[in-house]
Amino acid sequence: MKLYSIRLIIFSYLSVFLFHAAIAQNSQSAQDRKESPNTSEPKTLFKVNSSNKLKSYGLSFSPIFQFGQLGPQEGGILALHLNNKWEIGGSFIGSMRHRNELYSNDLRQSFAALSVAYTPKANNLVHISFPLMIGAIRYNDGLEPRLVNSTAMPGPGRSGDYYWRYSRSAFGLQPGVNAELNVHKYIRFFVGANYRLAIGNDELPELSGLSGQIGLKVGFFNHQLPSKK
Repeated sequence: MKLYSIRLIIFSYLSVFLFHAAIAQNSQSAQDRKESPNTSEPKTLFKVNSSNKLKSYGLSFSPIFQFGQLGPQEGGILALHLNNKWEIGGSFIGSMRHRNELYSNDLRQSFAALSVAYTPKANNLVHISFPLMIGAIRYNDGLEPRLVNSTAMPGPGRSGDYYWRYSRSAFGLQPGVNAELNVHKYIRFFVGANYRLAIGNDELPELSGLSGQIGLKVGFFNHQLPSKK
């Protein structure tokens, strides 16, 4: 994919994210004006007030499956939920093809990342979420023959043919958008799309690509904290 297209995808994602953040702040500003007659303070996108305090929390695990230009991948996300809007946690996604075949020349990759997501209206039956993963891509792209002259690792009928798989890394950035369905109080089903961008000296074109995603969030999402009086 051309660099222009990649920039357009990232710009569009950030624009939608900031648009929702601005709407949320606008609504909150209107509420603040009702509660307080003081309008001398400047308006800002992010403002620390009583509405921004931690009111609820949650914890979930999400098994996920991805498909598309990067091939079939599976993994999971462990996330902490804050105020039923923000999620922050860790994620891991890895290739499914030939994962246990030592002598396969197929590209295999894994993505370990910090996972952040923003969900404007999580209480709606169907709602939109904006996940973002930032982390490290590890990949294997070939086999290097080695001769092993060791009794601890004998070869099949000769001095010993041993193959060492290359292991390289790149920086990964994966923005996306998901549609979520509240199946149960403790279960959310989601489906969406994302684009993974690989950055680094060792990156390959095959490490970047568009993928579809499907998964479940299982856990508790909006446990209320006791209010201080």
